[in-house]
Amino acid sequence: MAVSQFTASSGVNLDGVILSNGTVDTNGAANSIILDANGDTHISAPTNDQIDISIGGADDFTITANSLNILSGSVIAGPSSTYVPFIPIAALENITAGTGGAISITAYYTTINTDAGGDTFTLADGVVKGQIKKIQLIVDGGGDGVLTPTNLAGGTTITFADAADFAILAWAGSEWQTIELGNDADGVTAPVLA
Repeated sequence: MAVSQFTASSGVNLDGVILSNGTVDTNGAANSIILDANGDTHISAPTNDQIDISIGGADDFTITANSLNILSGSVIAGPSSTYVPFIPIAALENITAGTGGAISITAYYTTINTDAGGDTFTLADGVVKGQIKKIQLIVDGGGDGVLTPTNLAGGTTITFADAADFAILAWAGSEWQTIELGNDADGVTAPVLA
């Protein structure tokens, strides 16, 4: 005959799991709450003040105080190929004329400046799907600013020719996608994707 109810005033300890007063205390055991038949999807808290969520054997997300953390290789995805946008919170980056070089992927907004000879810039791959990046030419010193991302959909370069030209890009996991090319000053010109 099955037991339908069991009462213990100080709780019940089953191999380190404590059942007491309507709570289940796994006391930081790894892979504590197994959710599927083959045991590779679980929720646990082996690190103090952090909840780990693993799906199919892969650690996908952690939760800490006031933060849902997306681990490398994981995304928050919507229908089809839509992703939640992520904007890095690092301070604005300004690259002075005549220097060119690598554009930061840790700052959302980068301003560039060119001299008469033009300047060349590079952009490494993004960190997480949905990462947004804005690049804008502020001072046109007579030469173009040519951006060459490591991976860019629809071309290999974006050329900034006029002051206020901007490009807004989103990282799609394997390449930067162009979201918008425009010019804040005249509303007509725009950088050229080629």
